[in-house]
Amino acid sequence: MKRLGILVMFCAQLMCADSDMSIRMPDVVLDAIRHCECLKEADGTCNPNVIRINADEDTQRAKAAGFAVNGHIIRCNSSEECSVQAQALINGGITNLDLGPYQINYKYHPNPMLHEYFVDATEREHANRIITGLVKSFGYSWETLGRYHHFCATDRTRNETYYRKMYAYIYGNNSQTQSSAQ
Repeated sequence: MKRLGILVMFCAQLMCADSDMSIRMPDVVLDAIRHCECLKEADGTCNPNVIRINADEDTQRAKAAGFAVNGHIIRCNSSEECSVQAQALINGGITNLDLGPYQINYKYHPNPMLHEYFVDATEREHANRIITGLVKSFGYSWETLGRYHHFCATDRTRNETYYRKMYAYIYGNNSQTQSSAQ
């Protein structure tokens, strides 16, 4: 019943909306995106001060340049530090970066105000605009929600893993959501 309620509420919003700004994703969807995207620390809390370098070759370049990269991840002590490090990576030609608690990709969604990527409330609105655009393009489905994490429709396994984590979060099966989608 909860599923039907969310779907009906969202479809009504889409039908009545004139522009992207008038559409609002249900909070539970945005919460699920944050839950799946945000790097979990050992105590289970979300660390919003994270930069993920997506390409292997860019990760190696960043390591060679002296960035403290662990896997593909740079953990920062503050949003200010993350902003400075992200700017240095961008200045060095590394732009395929997922930034902040919603892991919004700088390459595809550039914002010159880098510090905003690490502010939860600002990025929640940015995530809302991104997922709203995807829904307008591809319809409201779990597969569309999976495109938030990985846009490529040909990588169905990756998208399915992601939207299953979202589904588990939304419908209360947190045992399947303990690991990050990254």
